[in-house]
Amino acid sequence: MGTTTFIDMTAYIADLNSPCDNEDLFQFGAIFTAILNSFIFFFSLLGNSLVLWIVVKYENLSSITNIFIVNLSITDLVFASMLPFWAAYHMLGWVFGEPLCKFMSAVFSVGFYSSIIFLTMMTIYRYLAVVHPLSALRTRRRVSGIILSGIIWVISCLATIPVLIFTTLDSDHDGFLMCEYDNSNWEVASTYQQNLFFLVSLAIISFCYFNILRTLLRSPSQRRYRTVKLILIIIVVYFLSWAPYNILMFLGTIDLQGSDCEMSRHLAYAMYICEKVAFSHCCLNPVLYAFVGIKFNRHLKRMFLRCRPCIVQELSISMRVSSHDNLHHEDLSLY
Repeated sequence: MGTTTFIDMTAYIADLNSPCDNEDLFQFGAIFTAILNSFIFFFSLLGNSLVLWIVVKYENLSSITNIFIVNLSITDLVFASMLPFWAAYHMLGWVFGEPLCKFMSAVFSVGFYSSIIFLTMMTIYRYLAVVHPLSALRTRRRVSGIILSGIIWVISCLATIPVLIFTTLDSDHDGFLMCEYDNSNWEVASTYQQNLFFLVSLAIISFCYFNILRTLLRSPSQRRYRTVKLILIIIVVYFLSWAPYNILMFLGTIDLQGSDCEMSRHLAYAMYICEKVAFSHCCLNPVLYAFVGIKFNRHLKRMFLRCRPCIVQELSISMRVSSHDNLHHEDLSLY
């Protein structure tokens, strides 16, 4: 069986042994992908657009943290913007032509790699800021963030070159057009490359947050427990989102399916589910890396207050006038 890239579950199912009846797999994949990709696309668009708007409107890009957050939101938007095309692909086959097959695959790949690298860089910077604050001071300049961001985008584009070169259109015996690799060796190499990026980023993120936790637990601050809880959530969510997907991708390269149709089907169903769980991480990034922050919460609240209808604002003002002390205490408790 040929392996698959992270964009090509249709080719993955088509590679299953011909005696197996895979019609229900295709139907399940088409419906499941259309529904989940739509949800992921919508919530990623909403969350990451809000992050970009808040940073541009209320913050500034002189902070290296804000530069990384903006770039992470852009990569997630790039990644999510391709999902409707893959939903249509599962339903109809690739009907957009070979040039768009190569282009969309490459853009999707760039979003994938850049998102992982920006998450890793944000973690490294947090590690330096907490564990080695003096060294972090030397990298807080805006130019450092811009240069690092440029390097990350270049690395992501270079990692995508094989996708751009070797992705092409092919058809199965039913004439279903598939956008897939035409070189099995590069296809396997691409999968190993994805696994390597994930393992390296997971190792770095785990190391950094482990040392951040050790430093915070020695701190007398009363807010450390909230921070520790958030860090643990970030690690667990990142691992649960991408680890099952990467494991199944690796299993596909060593051809564990053999001639057992039942095992092939189970692996294919699992791959569909794990793929969507992994892709949903682009919806969670705005929550984990932006909206949980005190300043972002304050800016988000201010934005919604300005968007409310005038009558609601007048009602709110009258309520605050009548019970100023209580509401003032509640506002402070939010922070």
